[in-house]
Amino acid sequence: MSEIKVNSIKGVAASTAALTINNTDGTCTANITNNLSNRRININGGMAVWQRSTSKAVSDGTNEEVQACDRYGFKFGNSAAGGATVSRSTDVPTNLGFPYSFKIDVTTINNNSAANTQILFFHRLEAQDIANSGWKYNDSSSFLTISFYFKTNKSGTNKLPIQIETQDGTQYWYVSEITQSDTSWNRYTVKIPGNSNLTFNSDNGYGMEIAWYLTAGSTYHGTADTWGTTKIHGTSNSTNYMDSTSNDLFFTGIQVEATTDGIATDFEHRTFNQELLLCQRYFIQDFAPQIGTMYEAWSAPNGKFATFNFPVQMRAAPTVVTTNGVDGVVNSQFDNGSGGAVSVQKHASVSSAYFYNATTQFQLTGLTVGSPGAAFSAEL
Repeated sequence: MSEIKVNSIKGVAASTAALTINNTDGTCTANITNNLSNRRININGGMAVWQRSTSKAVSDGTNEEVQACDRYGFKFGNSAAGGATVSRSTDVPTNLGFPYSFKIDVTTINNNSAANTQILFFHRLEAQDIANSGWKYNDSSSFLTISFYFKTNKSGTNKLPIQIETQDGTQYWYVSEITQSDTSWNRYTVKIPGNSNLTFNSDNGYGMEIAWYLTAGSTYHGTADTWGTTKIHGTSNSTNYMDSTSNDLFFTGIQVEATTDGIATDFEHRTFNQELLLCQRYFIQDFAPQIGTMYEAWSAPNGKFATFNFPVQMRAAPTVVTTNGVDGVVNSQFDNGSGGAVSVQKHASVSSAYFYNATTQFQLTGLTVGSPGAAFSAEL
Protein backbone atom coordinates (compact mmCIF):
# COMPACT_ATOMS: atom_id res chain seq x y z
CA MET A 1 0.00 0.00 0.00
CA SER A 2 1.30 3.46 -0.90
CA GLU A 3 1.21 6.34 1.55
CA ILE A 4 2.38 9.93 1.72
CA LYS A 5 4.03 11.18 4.91
CA VAL A 6 4.10 14.95 5.42
CA ASN A 7 4.05 17.45 8.28
CA SER A 8 1.79 19.94 6.55
CA ILE A 9 0.21 21.00 3.28
CA LYS A 10 0.62 24.61 2.24
CA GLY A 11 -0.20 26.69 -0.82
CA VAL A 12 2.74 27.75 -3.01
CA ALA A 13 2.57 31.40 -1.96
CA ALA A 14 0.84 30.88 1.39
CA SER A 15 2.41 31.76 4.73
CA THR A 16 0.12 29.45 6.72
CA ALA A 17 -0.47 25.73 6.20
CA ALA A 18 -3.91 24.64 5.03
CA LEU A 19 -3.41 21.29 6.78
CA THR A 20 -1.10 20.51 9.71
CA ILE A 21 -0.48 16.88 10.74
CA ASN A 22 0.35 15.72 14.25
CA ASN A 23 3.33 13.36 13.82
CA THR A 24 2.49 11.37 16.97
CA ASP A 25 -1.17 10.45 16.63
CA GLY A 26 -1.82 11.23 12.99
CA THR A 27 -4.59 13.75 13.62
CA CYS A 28 -4.68 16.97 11.65
CA THR A 29 -5.72 20.59 12.02
CA ALA A 30 -7.27 22.26 8.98
CA ASN A 31 -7.48 25.97 8.24
CA ILE A 32 -10.98 26.05 6.75
CA THR A 33 -13.13 29.04 5.89
CA ASN A 34 -16.94 28.96 5.81
CA ASN A 35 -16.97 26.57 8.76
CA LEU A 36 -19.28 26.16 11.75
CA SER A 37 -22.42 28.26 11.98
CA ASN A 38 -23.21 30.36 15.05
CA ARG A 39 -19.55 31.17 15.52
CA ARG A 40 -20.03 34.96 15.29
CA ILE A 41 -20.44 36.18 18.87
CA ASN A 42 -21.26 39.80 18.07
CA ILE A 43 -24.62 41.00 16.80
CA ASN A 44 -25.43 43.10 13.71
CA GLY A 45 -21.87 42.97 12.39
CA GLY A 46 -23.09 43.64 8.85
CA MET A 47 -24.82 46.85 10.04
CA ALA A 48 -28.24 45.67 8.81
CA VAL A 49 -30.46 46.84 11.70
CA TRP A 50 -31.00 50.54 12.58
CA GLN A 51 -34.12 50.71 14.79
CA ARG A 52 -33.54 54.16 16.28
CA SER A 53 -32.29 56.33 13.45
CA THR A 54 -30.15 56.19 10.31
CA SER A 55 -28.22 59.37 11.12
CA LYS A 56 -27.13 61.21 14.27
CA ALA A 57 -24.91 64.21 14.95
CA VAL A 58 -22.70 63.22 17.91
CA SER A 59 -20.51 65.25 20.23
CA ASP A 60 -19.62 65.24 23.91
CA GLY A 61 -22.91 65.01 25.81
CA THR A 62 -25.07 64.79 22.67
CA ASN A 63 -26.31 61.51 21.14
CA GLU A 64 -23.53 59.44 22.65
CA GLU A 65 -23.68 55.68 23.23
CA VAL A 66 -25.93 53.49 20.98
CA GLN A 67 -28.16 55.96 19.14
CA ALA A 68 -28.27 54.86 15.49
CA CYS A 69 -27.01 51.44 14.37
CA ASP A 70 -28.14 48.71 16.75
CA ARG A 71 -25.47 47.40 19.15
CA TYR A 72 -22.80 49.89 18.00
CA GLY A 73 -22.14 53.15 19.78
CA PHE A 74 -20.04 56.29 19.55
CA LYS A 75 -18.61 58.07 22.57
CA PHE A 76 -16.52 61.06 23.63
CA GLY A 77 -14.46 60.49 26.76
CA ASN A 78 -13.47 63.09 29.38
CA SER A 79 -15.25 65.96 27.57
CA ALA A 80 -13.32 65.39 24.36
CA ALA A 81 -13.55 68.12 21.76
CA GLY A 82 -14.83 67.43 18.27
CA GLY A 83 -17.96 66.18 16.58
CA ALA A 84 -19.13 63.74 13.93
CA THR A 85 -22.20 62.59 12.08
CA VAL A 86 -22.68 58.84 12.23
CA SER A 87 -24.97 57.39 9.57
CA ARG A 88 -26.03 54.38 7.55
CA SER A 89 -24.11 54.19 4.29
CA THR A 90 -24.43 52.04 1.19
CA ASP A 91 -20.67 52.33 0.60
CA VAL A 92 -19.69 48.70 1.25
CA PRO A 93 -17.10 46.16 0.05
CA THR A 94 -17.99 44.86 -3.41
CA ASN A 95 -19.89 41.58 -3.79
CA LEU A 96 -19.58 40.45 -0.17
CA GLY A 97 -23.25 40.69 0.79
CA PHE A 98 -23.11 43.58 3.23
CA PRO A 99 -26.19 45.85 3.08
CA TYR A 100 -24.70 48.87 4.87
CA SER A 101 -21.68 50.28 6.59
CA PHE A 102 -21.38 52.50 9.67
CA LYS A 103 -20.12 55.86 8.39
CA ILE A 104 -18.34 58.42 10.58
CA ASP A 105 -18.10 61.87 9.04
CA VAL A 106 -15.88 64.21 11.09
CA THR A 107 -17.66 67.57 11.40
CA THR A 108 -15.56 69.23 14.12
CA ILE A 109 -11.90 68.36 14.64
CA ASN A 110 -10.15 67.13 17.75
CA ASN A 111 -6.47 68.12 17.66
CA ASN A 112 -5.54 65.70 20.45
CA SER A 113 -4.23 68.55 22.59
CA ALA A 114 -5.99 67.27 25.74
CA ALA A 115 -3.94 64.30 26.93
CA ASN A 116 -6.75 62.57 28.82
CA THR A 117 -9.49 62.60 26.17
CA GLN A 118 -10.58 60.02 23.60
CA ILE A 119 -13.19 59.34 20.94
CA LEU A 120 -14.31 55.80 20.19
CA PHE A 121 -16.63 53.55 18.20
CA PHE A 122 -17.62 50.49 20.26
CA HIS A 123 -19.51 47.22 20.66
CA ARG A 124 -20.38 45.56 23.99
CA LEU A 125 -20.87 41.88 24.80
CA GLU A 126 -22.72 40.10 27.57
CA ALA A 127 -20.49 38.20 29.97
CA GLN A 128 -22.23 34.88 29.30
CA ASP A 129 -21.69 35.23 25.56
CA ILE A 130 -17.94 35.35 26.19
CA ALA A 131 -17.99 32.64 28.87
CA ASN A 132 -19.92 30.26 26.57
CA SER A 133 -18.24 31.21 23.28
CA GLY A 134 -15.64 28.45 23.17
CA TRP A 135 -12.81 30.91 23.78
CA LYS A 136 -10.54 29.46 26.47
CA TYR A 137 -9.97 32.91 27.89
CA ASN A 138 -7.53 31.70 30.56
CA ASP A 139 -5.34 29.98 27.95
CA SER A 140 -2.80 32.10 26.05
CA SER A 141 -2.94 29.62 23.15
CA SER A 142 -6.65 30.30 22.58
CA PHE A 143 -7.74 33.47 20.82
CA LEU A 144 -10.64 35.86 20.54
CA THR A 145 -10.31 36.84 16.90
CA ILE A 146 -11.77 40.16 15.72
CA SER A 147 -12.05 40.84 12.01
CA PHE A 148 -13.67 43.80 10.26
CA TYR A 149 -13.80 45.69 6.99
CA PHE A 150 -12.57 49.27 7.21
CA LYS A 151 -12.21 52.13 4.76
CA THR A 152 -11.20 55.76 5.13
CA ASN A 153 -10.19 58.60 2.85
CA LYS A 154 -7.38 59.54 5.24
CA SER A 155 -4.20 58.96 3.27
CA GLY A 156 -0.74 57.92 4.44
CA THR A 157 0.26 55.10 6.76
CA ASN A 158 -1.99 55.16 9.80
CA LYS A 159 -2.45 53.10 12.96
CA LEU A 160 -5.94 52.34 14.30
CA PRO A 161 -6.01 50.88 17.85
CA ILE A 162 -8.59 48.28 18.85
CA GLN A 163 -9.05 48.01 22.61
CA ILE A 164 -10.48 45.18 24.70
CA GLU A 165 -11.81 46.07 28.15
CA THR A 166 -13.10 43.35 30.48
CA GLN A 167 -15.66 44.05 33.22
CA ASP A 168 -15.92 41.04 35.57
CA GLY A 169 -13.44 40.52 38.39
CA THR A 170 -10.32 42.67 38.09
CA GLN A 171 -10.58 44.84 34.99
CA TYR A 172 -8.02 44.15 32.27
CA TRP A 173 -7.16 46.03 29.09
CA TYR A 174 -5.55 44.93 25.83
CA VAL A 175 -4.79 47.02 22.75
CA SER A 176 -3.79 45.85 19.29
CA GLU A 177 -3.28 48.10 16.26
CA ILE A 178 -3.92 47.62 12.56
CA THR A 179 -2.00 49.48 9.86
CA GLN A 180 -4.11 51.27 7.25
CA SER A 181 -2.11 52.47 4.25
CA ASP A 182 -4.63 52.95 1.45
CA THR A 183 -8.11 54.38 0.98
CA SER A 184 -9.84 51.22 -0.26
CA TRP A 185 -11.92 48.66 1.59
CA ASN A 186 -9.73 46.10 3.36
CA ARG A 187 -10.33 43.35 5.87
CA TYR A 188 -8.27 43.55 9.05
CA THR A 189 -7.80 41.00 11.82
CA VAL A 190 -6.51 41.17 15.37
CA LYS A 191 -6.14 38.18 17.64
CA ILE A 192 -6.51 38.50 21.40
CA PRO A 193 -4.83 35.71 23.42
CA GLY A 194 -6.32 34.42 26.62
CA ASN A 195 -4.83 35.36 29.97
CA SER A 196 -4.89 33.39 33.22
CA ASN A 197 -6.22 36.41 35.15
CA LEU A 198 -9.38 37.01 33.12
CA THR A 199 -12.85 36.45 34.57
CA PHE A 200 -16.19 36.30 32.75
CA ASN A 201 -19.32 35.45 34.71
CA SER A 202 -21.92 33.28 33.04
CA ASP A 203 -24.65 35.88 33.38
CA ASN A 204 -26.40 38.68 31.51
CA GLY A 205 -24.10 41.40 32.83
CA TYR A 206 -21.68 43.63 30.97
CA GLY A 207 -18.71 41.42 30.07
CA MET A 208 -16.56 43.17 27.51
CA GLU A 209 -16.22 46.27 25.38
CA ILE A 210 -14.47 46.18 22.02
CA ALA A 211 -13.58 49.71 20.90
CA TRP A 212 -11.92 51.34 17.93
CA TYR A 213 -10.23 54.53 19.13
CA LEU A 214 -10.33 57.31 16.54
CA THR A 215 -8.22 59.49 18.79
CA ALA A 216 -6.57 58.68 22.11
CA GLY A 217 -4.76 61.18 24.35
CA SER A 218 -1.25 60.38 25.53
CA THR A 219 -2.35 59.78 29.15
CA TYR A 220 -3.80 56.46 27.99
CA HIS A 221 -1.00 55.33 25.69
CA GLY A 222 0.66 52.04 26.49
CA THR A 223 2.28 48.95 25.00
CA ALA A 224 0.38 47.06 22.32
CA ASP A 225 -0.42 43.35 22.40
CA THR A 226 -0.13 42.79 26.14
CA TRP A 227 -2.71 42.37 28.90
CA GLY A 228 -2.58 44.72 31.86
CA THR A 229 -4.57 46.30 34.68
CA THR A 230 -3.66 49.84 33.62
CA LYS A 231 -6.21 51.45 31.32
CA ILE A 232 -4.87 52.09 27.82
CA HIS A 233 -6.63 53.25 24.66
CA GLY A 234 -3.79 53.26 22.15
CA THR A 235 -0.05 53.65 21.72
CA SER A 236 2.29 56.50 20.86
CA ASN A 237 1.95 55.38 17.21
CA SER A 238 -1.86 55.64 17.16
CA THR A 239 -3.32 57.95 14.50
CA ASN A 240 -5.72 60.79 15.18
CA TYR A 241 -8.56 60.14 12.72
CA MET A 242 -10.45 63.18 14.05
CA ASP A 243 -7.87 65.73 12.88
CA SER A 244 -9.73 66.98 9.78
CA THR A 245 -13.33 67.64 8.78
CA SER A 246 -12.45 66.00 5.46
CA ASN A 247 -12.07 62.61 7.13
CA ASP A 248 -14.69 59.91 6.54
CA LEU A 249 -14.47 56.43 8.04
CA PHE A 250 -16.54 53.33 7.26
CA PHE A 251 -16.91 50.04 9.18
CA THR A 252 -18.80 46.85 8.32
CA GLY A 253 -18.45 43.08 8.45
CA ILE A 254 -17.37 43.04 12.09
CA GLN A 255 -16.93 39.51 13.39
CA VAL A 256 -15.87 38.36 16.86
CA GLU A 257 -15.17 34.63 17.20
CA ALA A 258 -13.22 32.09 19.24
CA THR A 259 -10.34 30.45 17.36
CA THR A 260 -7.43 28.16 18.17
CA ASP A 261 -4.99 29.90 15.85
CA GLY A 262 -6.13 33.53 15.59
CA ILE A 263 -7.15 33.10 11.95
CA ALA A 264 -10.48 34.74 11.07
CA THR A 265 -13.07 32.74 9.18
CA ASP A 266 -15.33 34.21 6.50
CA PHE A 267 -17.96 36.59 7.83
CA GLU A 268 -21.03 34.70 8.99
CA HIS A 269 -24.12 36.25 7.38
CA ARG A 270 -27.53 35.95 9.02
CA THR A 271 -30.98 36.87 7.76
CA PHE A 272 -32.34 40.30 8.61
CA ASN A 273 -34.96 38.75 10.88
CA GLN A 274 -32.31 36.82 12.81
CA GLU A 275 -30.26 39.97 13.36
CA LEU A 276 -33.34 42.00 14.31
CA LEU A 277 -34.46 39.50 16.96
CA LEU A 278 -30.95 39.37 18.41
CA CYS A 279 -30.90 43.19 18.54
CA GLN A 280 -34.30 43.28 20.23
CA ARG A 281 -32.84 41.56 23.27
CA TYR A 282 -31.28 44.98 23.95
CA PHE A 283 -33.64 47.48 22.35
CA ILE A 284 -37.15 47.47 20.90
CA GLN A 285 -38.51 50.47 19.04
CA ASP A 286 -42.26 50.28 18.63
CA PHE A 287 -44.00 52.89 16.51
CA ALA A 288 -47.67 53.68 17.06
CA PRO A 289 -48.69 53.27 13.38
CA GLN A 290 -47.38 49.71 13.43
CA ILE A 291 -49.39 48.65 16.47
CA GLY A 292 -52.64 50.48 15.82
CA THR A 293 -54.66 50.70 19.00
CA MET A 294 -52.30 48.68 21.16
CA TYR A 295 -52.14 51.52 23.65
CA GLU A 296 -55.91 51.82 23.92
CA ALA A 297 -56.40 50.80 27.53
CA TRP A 298 -58.82 48.05 28.45
CA SER A 299 -61.04 48.34 31.48
CA ALA A 300 -60.44 46.34 34.62
CA PRO A 301 -61.84 46.60 38.16
CA ASN A 302 -58.71 48.35 39.40
CA GLY A 303 -58.01 50.66 36.45
CA LYS A 304 -57.07 50.89 32.78
CA PHE A 305 -54.27 48.76 31.33
CA ALA A 306 -52.44 48.38 28.03
CA THR A 307 -50.02 45.48 27.59
CA PHE A 308 -47.17 44.84 25.16
CA ASN A 309 -45.52 41.41 24.92
CA PHE A 310 -41.92 41.58 23.67
CA PRO A 311 -40.98 39.52 20.59
CA VAL A 312 -37.96 38.13 22.49
CA GLN A 313 -36.86 38.00 26.11
CA MET A 314 -34.88 41.14 26.79
CA ARG A 315 -31.50 41.07 28.51
CA ALA A 316 -32.97 42.68 31.63
CA ALA A 317 -36.13 44.53 32.60
CA PRO A 318 -35.90 47.52 30.25
CA THR A 319 -36.31 51.20 30.82
CA VAL A 320 -39.45 52.44 29.07
CA VAL A 321 -39.87 55.78 27.32
CA THR A 322 -42.29 57.06 24.75
CA THR A 323 -40.61 58.62 21.76
CA ASN A 324 -41.65 60.76 18.84
CA GLY A 325 -40.98 58.32 16.04
CA VAL A 326 -37.56 57.97 14.44
CA ASP A 327 -36.49 61.44 15.59
CA GLY A 328 -36.17 60.08 19.12
CA VAL A 329 -37.66 63.18 20.75
CA VAL A 330 -38.99 62.28 24.17
CA ASN A 331 -42.74 62.75 24.46
CA SER A 332 -43.81 61.30 27.77
CA GLN A 333 -47.48 62.20 27.45
CA PHE A 334 -50.36 59.87 26.71
CA ASP A 335 -53.74 61.39 25.95
CA ASN A 336 -57.36 60.44 26.47
CA GLY A 337 -58.17 60.33 22.75
CA SER A 338 -59.34 63.94 22.79
CA GLY A 339 -55.99 65.63 23.27
CA GLY A 340 -56.09 65.72 27.06
CA ALA A 341 -52.89 64.61 28.80
CA VAL A 342 -53.08 61.46 30.92
CA SER A 343 -50.56 60.42 33.54
CA VAL A 344 -49.62 56.78 32.91
CA GLN A 345 -47.46 54.45 34.98
CA LYS A 346 -45.00 52.26 33.07
CA HIS A 347 -43.87 48.83 34.24
CA ALA A 348 -41.70 46.25 32.46
CA SER A 349 -40.20 42.79 32.92
CA VAL A 350 -37.88 40.91 30.57
CA SER A 351 -40.88 39.55 28.64
CA SER A 352 -43.51 42.30 28.60
CA ALA A 353 -44.50 45.82 29.59
CA TYR A 354 -47.74 47.38 30.64
CA PHE A 355 -49.07 50.91 31.04
CA TYR A 356 -51.60 51.79 33.73
CA ASN A 357 -53.98 54.55 34.75
CA ALA A 358 -56.43 54.17 37.59
CA THR A 359 -59.45 55.72 35.87
CA THR A 360 -58.93 57.16 32.39
CA GLN A 361 -58.69 55.48 28.99
CA PHE A 362 -55.51 56.53 27.18
CA GLN A 363 -53.46 56.21 24.01
CA LEU A 364 -50.18 57.53 22.70
CA THR A 365 -50.66 60.89 21.01
CA GLY A 366 -51.17 60.52 17.25
CA LEU A 367 -51.42 57.48 15.01
CA THR A 368 -49.69 58.65 11.83
CA VAL A 369 -46.31 57.78 10.35
CA GLY A 370 -43.59 59.20 12.59
CA SER A 371 -45.99 59.63 15.47
CA PRO A 372 -45.10 58.62 19.01
CA GLY A 373 -44.36 55.06 20.01
CA ALA A 374 -42.64 53.30 22.90
CA ALA A 375 -39.00 52.35 23.23
CA PHE A 376 -37.70 49.64 25.53
CA SER A 377 -33.98 49.63 26.29
CA ALA A 378 -31.86 47.01 28.08
CA GLU A 379 -28.52 48.07 26.58
CA LEU A 380 -25.27 47.21 28.29
